[in-house]
Amino acid sequence: MKKFIILFALYCLSASSCNNDSVSSGNSDYSPYWEAFIGSDSALSHHYELELAVNNGSLSGSAVILDTNARNNGTLTGSVNGNSVSITADFPTDKYDFVFSGTKSDKIINGKFIFTHPVTLGPDTVDLALLYSENRVLNFGTPPAPNPYLFQTIFTTPTPTGPPVIFVHGMGTTTVEWDSLFAALDAGFKSRHNVYAYQYNWQDSIMINGRILKDSVDAKGLVNPIIVAHSMGGLVSRAYIASGGQITKLVTLGTPHRGTPLASLLWITPNLDSPGPNDMKVTGHFITSMLINSADVANRSKYFCIAGEMGGHFETSYPFKWVWNEPYYASVMNGIVMTGWKILLPYGKNDGLVNVWSAFFENGGVNLVFTLPQLYIDHMHLVSPNLAPAIFNYINSL
Repeated sequence: MKKFIILFALYCLSASSCNNDSVSSGNSDYSPYWEAFIGSDSALSHHYELELAVNNGSLSGSAVILDTNARNNGTLTGSVNGNSVSITADFPTDKYDFVFSGTKSDKIINGKFIFTHPVTLGPDTVDLALLYSENRVLNFGTPPAPNPYLFQTIFTTPTPTGPPVIFVHGMGTTTVEWDSLFAALDAGFKSRHNVYAYQYNWQDSIMINGRILKDSVDAKGLVNPIIVAHSMGGLVSRAYIASGGQITKLVTLGTPHRGTPLASLLWITPNLDSPGPNDMKVTGHFITSMLINSADVANRSKYFCIAGEMGGHFETSYPFKWVWNEPYYASVMNGIVMTGWKILLPYGKNDGLVNVWSAFFENGGVNLVFTLPQLYIDHMHLVSPNLAPAIFNYINSL
């Protein structure tokens, strides 16, 4: 049975449901969110969100399981007695049922997670620590539906001479983002490497997406891959490393390693105002915690960062309009790129969405593939072999 990771968040529905009548002591510390991840030899490979209400010592709520094919809904019951917590989950499919019992201490609930599988599988018991989280861990977003999690084999060779290569897309896209690059990779690259692509739900938290990548790499039996990642995909890859994932090299294209000020404007578009994009705030929990994460710091000598830079000018004669240095900017996400560039101008040079200093991970102890940003390549075209040939040639030479 393959190794799995399960992540779930526990959430009190409202402050009014978590009053002093609900828990005899320390009740305010039970809300709002909790999370945990487990690695073991279980057959399950699903991801959980638990939403709980506490009333006079009783627990009730709902659970959602997300996998690559569907969402499964279940109901929750249980109790809180002082610092003791008990939860029972019931799903239409019995193999997803579980019980949890634990004891709370400060911001950790230590206990056991037991899957009440059918007799043919037997029980699966795991020691578990639920960890307090200030923000909701899972969020399935609003329509359109979030990406399903996929780990795809793109090319294989019988006798690869180099490590496997995994391509990780950016926010708001899918593995299709890499199609033109895959088509352009030469025979030499394909003879050196087995090639894979990871698709994640960019609306979910970046740490969750990194842990699922770790699970996928382990399930495939891949060892020390090279990861090529665009934008948010570079942060997902760092979350993979922080979760224990090993690498030969991480190549990032326009990744906001130090966050992006645009993440503070996500409230403008509801689809974007979800955990993944919010994780890219410059002073947010994910960015600040990753800066001191020991596994991340230990691997930064293997990080190779690439930045792009947009450019333009005002015409000095009538009609005195703004003109971009490259005409193709207007053809891709025109509003986001152009507005983003203007908003970010006070923060320095950028590719339309990410500052150069953030994409270069300044003062992070990393390597730069090119000592200067790639001119005049906007954020969305960093993955284009035709519009960013120097970047493609570097990737093709790995």
